[in-house]
Amino acid sequence: MKKWALLLAVAAIAMLPLSMQAQVNSYFPGIWKENPQLHTTSSANDPYTILDYRIVRDFNVSTRDKAQATSHYKMLYKNIRVNTQRAADSLTRLVMSMEPGEALRGLRIRVIHPGGSITNLNDEVRMIEMNQGRKAIVANNLVLEAGCEIEYEMSLKVQYDYAGTDYLQSGIPCNQLSYVLIAPKTLDFVIKPGAGLPALQDSVSGNNRYYWLNMQHVPDLPANDLFFYLPQLKRVDFGLKQAIEGKDTVRMTWQKFGEDNYIPIVAVSKAEFKQLEKELQKWPFVKQRLPLPQMIYLVEQYIKSNYSLVAPSETGETVDIISIIRNKQAEKAGFTRLLNAVYYMLNIQTQVLFTTSRDSLLMDSQLVYRQLPTNVLLYFPAVQQALAPTEMNTRFPCYPSLQTGIPALRCRDTLVGTENKVLTDFIQTPAPPYTLSNITLEATLRSVTDPTWEVKQSFGGYPASNLKTAFAGTGSTPEGRLQVYNAILPFEPGVRKPLEVKAENEVFNNRSLDKPVLLNSTLLNTSSVENKENSIVIHAGPLLGNNLTAEMPLPPGDLPVQINFPYYQEKRIVIPVPTGYKVANKADFSAEINDKEGALGFKMRCEQDGGQLRIFVLEWYKQTDFSGNSKAAFGQLLKRMQVLQQQDLVLVKE
Repeated sequence: MKKWALLLAVAAIAMLPLSMQAQVNSYFPGIWKENPQLHTTSSANDPYTILDYRIVRDFNVSTRDKAQATSHYKMLYKNIRVNTQRAADSLTRLVMSMEPGEALRGLRIRVIHPGGSITNLNDEVRMIEMNQGRKAIVANNLVLEAGCEIEYEMSLKVQYDYAGTDYLQSGIPCNQLSYVLIAPKTLDFVIKPGAGLPALQDSVSGNNRYYWLNMQHVPDLPANDLFFYLPQLKRVDFGLKQAIEGKDTVRMTWQKFGEDNYIPIVAVSKAEFKQLEKELQKWPFVKQRLPLPQMIYLVEQYIKSNYSLVAPSETGETVDIISIIRNKQAEKAGFTRLLNAVYYMLNIQTQVLFTTSRDSLLMDSQLVYRQLPTNVLLYFPAVQQALAPTEMNTRFPCYPSLQTGIPALRCRDTLVGTENKVLTDFIQTPAPPYTLSNITLEATLRSVTDPTWEVKQSFGGYPASNLKTAFAGTGSTPEGRLQVYNAILPFEPGVRKPLEVKAENEVFNNRSLDKPVLLNSTLLNTSSVENKENSIVIHAGPLLGNNLTAEMPLPPGDLPVQINFPYYQEKRIVIPVPTGYKVANKADFSAEINDKEGALGFKMRCEQDGGQLRIFVLEWYKQTDFSGNSKAAFGQLLKRMQVLQQQDLVLVKE
C-alpha cells in the first residue's frame, strides 16, 4: 500500500514517556464532544479521509510564558476517517511531528469505533527525539477497523518564532478545513496564502486582529518523483512586519537579518589576518597567475581537502581562524570565515548569499522569516557563480543543485565615508550552464558474432561531482568501487560481464569540473545480439535509453516538472553490418521532439557508412522547471524513451 502521510518515517534516537495535561480548547469549544458520534459520510475511494482539520496560531501569550520566550500558541485539531479494512490494518501507529522550538502544552487523542465505543489513546502516547533537534509524538498500538475515526487535539508553545508556514494539504483528501491566526493589534503581520487558495479574511474585535480561512474539499496531492512535494502543497505563510511596545516600534527587516549574519562572516581580526598571511605563503598555487575560475576552484579544493568539518567547540576554536589553521579543523561558521578571508586576501571579491532549498520553502522578500534561510553561499560577482563553503562534497562552480535558481538574500559591504555599511538585496542563486553538466557514451560492437562492446563514457559538471563523491566514499574499497561501476556502466549487471574497466579523474583533485570523469570499459553481453536464421537482432534499447524512469506520470494539473539540474546527454552507438545484410527498421531510430521555448529537446538519427551503422541520440534540458508547452514536450520525451528502452535493431539479409 502507498505510504500515506500518517505513516511517517522517523529516525528515532530515544523514546521518552510523555506527561501532559489536556488544555481546554477555547478556539473551537464544540468540536471535542463528550459523547461523539461518527460523521455521516459516503464511502470514499481513498484509504483515509481527513473529515475536519483546524489550525490556530494565537499570539496572545501569558506573562509567564512570554518570560520563557514563548512567542505564541499553536493548536491543531484533526479527525481522520479510516475507510477500508486494509487501511486500518496498515496503520498501527500515528506520528504527530513537531518543529524545533515547539513544546507540548496539551494533547488528547482517541478512536471512535463504528459501534459507538471510544478508545482513549493518551496512555499509548510517547515522545520520540529525532534528528536536527526535532521531536514527534507517537501513538502506538492502534487497533482500528474500517469506518472508525481517529480524533486528536494538540496544543503547543512556540518559542522565539514570529514567522512560519502552515500546510493545509497533504497526501490525504480533507473535507473541511479551518485556519485562524489571532494577534493583538500591537503586532502587524504579513500573511500570504499560497497558490490556489483564496485571500484570508480579516477583522478586528477588541484588542485583537483575526485572520481566517475556511475551505471545503481540499484535494490530496499524491507524491511524484518529477516535482518537489513540499513547495507545491497548499499553505499559508505568515511573518511579523512590526511590533509596537509603548512608544517604541520594532520593524522586522531582511536588512537587519543581513547585518546580524553577514558581519560575523567577513569580520577578521588583525591577528587572524597576520596568521592567514603566513599560511598562504605555503600554498604554491596562489603565487601563480591563473584564470579567476581556476583560482576560486583551487582554493576551495585545497581547504576542503586539508581541513576537517567538525562540530562547534565551546571554546570557539573551530570558528577562530588562528585555531583553525593550527588544528586543521573547523565548524561550518569557521569554514565560511576561512574561505571568505582567503578570497579577500587574494583580492577575489565575494558576496554572501543566504538561501533555502528548492525542495523546501523559498524565501520571500516581503515576508521576513529569519529561521528559513539555513544555507550560506559565497558568490563571486566577477564570474556570477557561487560555491557552498560547508558542503564538503561539492566544488566550484557546482554546489548543491537544489540551492540553485532560487531567491537568496545577498549581502555585501560598501564604504560610506569612513564607515562600512552592509547592503542587502534579493537575487536568484546562480546555476552553471547546462553545457557544463554533460553525460556522453560511445559504444562500439566488435561484431555480430562477438557480442563484446567497447564503451567510452564521460561525465562533467554535476554528474562528475556526484561521481567523484561516490568514488571517494563508497568507491574507496574494491567492493564499493564495483558498486559504483554497476550503477553507471550500461546494461544490467546480471547480463553483462566486465572484461576491463578503467576510470580516470574519478575523485576531487586539482582538475576542475569542466574536466570530465572518464570511464572506459570492455563489456561482454551475450544477450545483446541474437542471431536468427535470416536476421540478426541487436538489443540496443538499454544503451540508448536515458536515466529517467519512463513509466513515471507527469505532475497533475498545472504543477511543473522539476529536475535537479540542467544537463545534456549524448549517445553514439556503432554497429558493424555484415556483408549481405541491411537494416530493416532504420526509421525506428529517427525522432525529434522540441518545445516552442527551446527549454528541452530530443533528437535521434540512424546513418550507415559502408559497413558501419551509427545511431546518434541527443537530449538536453536547459532549465530545471518545465510548464505549459515544455511540460507537454517532457511528457512526449518520456513516452519516446519508454519505447526506445525496449527497441531492437533488426538486420536482415538482402
